Amino acid sequence: MNSEGEALRYGTPPKIIIFVSPREEANKYLERLKRILTERGWEILQIVRLGKNVDKGSLMVCDFVLTLGGDGTILYASREVSKYGKPILGINLGRVGLLTELSPEEFLEKIDGIERGEFRVVETMKIIARVSNEMLQPVLNEYVLMTSKPGKIIGLQIFVDEEFIAKVLCDGLIVSTPIGSTSYALSAGGPVVSDQIEAMIIVPIAPLYRAMYPLLVPSRSIIKVKIETGWADAWLIADGNIIRKVKKGCEVVFKRADEKARFIRVRHSLSRIRKVMSLVGLNVRGKP
Repeated sequence: MNSEGEALRYGTPPKIIIFVSPREEANKYLERLKRILTERGWEILQIVRLGKNVDKGSLMVCDFVLTLGGDGTILYASREVSKYGKPILGINLGRVGLLTELSPEEFLEKIDGIERGEFRVVETMKIIARVSNEMLQPVLNEYVLMTSKPGKIIGLQIFVDEEFIAKVLCDGLIVSTPIGSTSYALSAGGPVVSDQIEAMIIVPIAPLYRAMYPLLVPSRSIIKVKIETGWADAWLIADGNIIRKVKKGCEVVFKRADEKARFIRVRHSLSRIRKVMSLVGLNVRGKP
């Protein structure tokens, strides 16, 4: 879902919250940015360091969130702000930054247009998981079921809408959103999926005998994964954070979350995919 420049329709400088990576260059840019934004009348309600909590009162009144860092900073900010419906504008001060929108200099070049509301606010889906009767946090990129014993495989049975799909011995399984398809899922052999599509991507990690291939299913689907007995237990990982152990014989259910992430976009809707296609090494910041 897209909406045009909705955060800044009021003709006044915006109120923002800034999430900052611990990287040295992010903090140097922050000091420069604070001076520039303050001179333009922007109100910085809070600066949030990773690992710290955002002030809920500030979230209620801010127009949008600015992130200074890479994809990890975006993921952290998304966990904190998505439930409040606040859009995120990512400035890439990380290594790859596939979720970010602009380089530091590009943001300064486009700041006049942003103040005039020349941007889109897009919504992207998240995935939620349930283990037994426990509902877990929504993720922006992916959930991963990973063997709890490195070097030992896990056995999985996979169902979509109660229909048996595959039985696979593997190192793990990724259930990804479209925006997360360019992260771990891509490294494991999954497809690049436009975040304009609502779907879930199921990607096995090192499946024995290639017993399963990556699969894209509609976002309305219910994915159930059963951990088979006789093999290793699994860790359940949410956007890179270990959430809990899933023992043999247990089931994990994945589905589209009600909560969505919102992002400010000033580039073409396919620019993220273009960035993926042009990756060479890790030094990609500043490329078109």
